Amino acid sequence: MMERSTILAAGALVAAWSISPASAAEFQDPKTGFSLTVPAGFVLKSPRSDAKHDFLIDVVSLTGQPPTAGNEEAVCAVGFIRFAKGSVASQADLNAMPARQKMALDIRRTLPGQGMAPQVMQAIPSEAYAGFEIVSKPTLGPDHENVSIYTAIMDRVVGRTNVICVTTKQALPDAYPVFRVIRDGTRPPAE
Repeated sequence: MMERSTILAAGALVAAWSISPASAAEFQDPKTGFSLTVPAGFVLKSPRSDAKHDFLIDVVSLTGQPPTAGNEEAVCAVGFIRFAKGSVASQADLNAMPARQKMALDIRRTLPGQGMAPQVMQAIPSEAYAGFEIVSKPTLGPDHENVSIYTAIMDRVVGRTNVICVTTKQALPDAYPVFRVIRDGTRPPAE
C-alpha cells in the first residue's frame, strides 16, 4: 500500500502539471511589431488600451508566485509607446550620460505625481537601450505600506518599453529575478 505522503506528493505533481504551461507564453503586436515572451508559469492577457502606451498587456502568474498585491489578477503590465519618427537621433545619443541623467531626473520628478515614492533607482546595464529599474512604494491606497512596485523603463530609438510589476513588500526580494526575466523578454519593433 502506498504511503499517504507519496500519494499527496503525486497529487501535487499532477496539479502542478495541470496548471503550469509547458512552455513560455508569447505575444506580438501586429501594429507596432513589439513582442513579449514570458516564462513558463505565466500567461499573457489580451492587450488593452492605455492613454500612455500604444498598448498594455497584463502578465498573470498561474502559480500565484510572485504574489500580486491587493485584488489584482496580473502581477505585471508591459507597455510600449512608439516615439515620433526622428525625435531621437541615435541609440548612442540615448545611451550618452547627459541623456541618461535627464531620463533619471524625469523619472524622479514623475513618480511622486503618480502616487509613488521611489526607494531604489539604478541604471540597467545595456548597449541596446537606455534604461532604469526603480523600486517604489505607493503613497496611497489600501495596505499601501505592504506593497512594492518594480518598474523598468527602457528607451530605444524606436520607442519606450515599460514593465510595471506590483507585489508585496515581503515578496519583492524573491520576485526580482522573475521581474527581470519578464523585462528581458521584451523586444521592441525593428523600426
